[in-house]
Amino acid sequence: MRATLVAATTLVSGVVAKKEYCTKTIKKDVAIIGGGASGSHAAVWLRDHGRTNVVIEKAEQLGGHTDFYKDPVSGLDINVGVQGWMEYGNGYNFPHRMGIPTTGSMSFTPNENYFVDFESGEPVEGYQAPAPDAMVAALQTYLEVLYKYEDYILPGFENFPDPDAIPEDLTMPFGDFVAKYSIEAGVPQIWDATAQGLGNTMDVATMFVMQASGVPMIEAFLGTAQSALPPSGRLYDLYDAVADFLDEDVLYNSTVVKATREKGKKISLQVQDHGDDSITCVEAKRLLIAIQPTMGAMKAFDLDQQETDVFNKFGYATVYAGVIRHPSLQPSNAYSHRLPGPASLNYTAWPVAAQVGRMDYLGGTEDLYQFTAVGTDQDTPESMKALIAESIDTMIAAGTIPASDGEVTFEAFADHGLMHPRVSAEELYDGFIQKQVALQGHRDTWYTGAAFSAGFSAVVWEYNEKVLPDLVKGSY
Repeated sequence: MRATLVAATTLVSGVVAKKEYCTKTIKKDVAIIGGGASGSHAAVWLRDHGRTNVVIEKAEQLGGHTDFYKDPVSGLDINVGVQGWMEYGNGYNFPHRMGIPTTGSMSFTPNENYFVDFESGEPVEGYQAPAPDAMVAALQTYLEVLYKYEDYILPGFENFPDPDAIPEDLTMPFGDFVAKYSIEAGVPQIWDATAQGLGNTMDVATMFVMQASGVPMIEAFLGTAQSALPPSGRLYDLYDAVADFLDEDVLYNSTVVKATREKGKKISLQVQDHGDDSITCVEAKRLLIAIQPTMGAMKAFDLDQQETDVFNKFGYATVYAGVIRHPSLQPSNAYSHRLPGPASLNYTAWPVAAQVGRMDYLGGTEDLYQFTAVGTDQDTPESMKALIAESIDTMIAAGTIPASDGEVTFEAFADHGLMHPRVSAEELYDGFIQKQVALQGHRDTWYTGAAFSAGFSAVVWEYNEKVLPDLVKGSY
């Protein structure tokens, strides 16, 4: 059941209400901000451990980057955003706890790959995908290096070395790391899967590529670990189960508009329902932030200098995924963005944001294609939709795909917002990670999610198992 709060007084959107205008007051042990993978897991864990909680979720459903599109023609449920659960630690305990088996497996449409410069619309002359043996060897080398540093960055940064002991491998630009270990043949797989979301991948400090394309994903590529789905293939089965379990302990379509946090005192939140503008007051003893801690998202939480000194250092890219239709795109084809020139042919140069990464035909459908796209922090859903349309138009103009009278339609468009938080090597040597980790418990506030862990569901579920026991320590 998803409860809708009825406003006793009509309020103007964005106006912070005084307590006497609150239509309802909720008192819980823990208030959780965000009902994505990390927030949903935390809510179930806390209830299982005897703590009451409420989830404040800005969307109309749980799941965060896990969404789906049901094709009315084929009847297929198409995962949008998260494509599978990568095996990590005891992470699969969560879907099993919710009665969701992990016996399904990921399948991929055997499309014919076209490597295209989306800016010119022309195929990249001379580009060939790495030979399978070379790719596997490169990924194996990369994985061996990942194992050396895994405890530093997964499932969180609590074991990250002091600034004067950080290995150079973690701070060097990823392009230099690739050259050092001669893993060029593995980079297309790394970039296509997740690392393109870093914006300018080859210039980013390597530890953030390791966080985005780390042990769980590389093991899945190499077949040494599981990559699972529910038997239905629909990842959202999990969040349907969580929504039923939490019932009225979720405030949907809601955001915090004002927060009061004083150490040792109750957390006071004013939460606005964006459907009817009603205000709910939430009183809690602990606060768990399970959203991306951007300065904009954290504005209502009255940040102090210690918190600001961390959150305003993060750089982000905007990430989008979805399902499109266009009559010029050809079934059984996949279109991958590549750059022209020798460096691209050697897998050491890659498109930078804003860019469309891929458009892949979805097997079993009549004419649907899944896309990924990455923007800068200045891009919007509208600008990225325009870029996708432009990329298709340039392929038509170049004769790469046939002309048609139609235009692109977006059957599903997931705006994942600001993702893959990262800082410079200089910030790492200035103790950034230690400052970030020190925020856990500061002002009775804890953090989970990709900024404090990694962007894999099973990894953040495992990270919660480390963080939440500390959150519930003591009597409260």
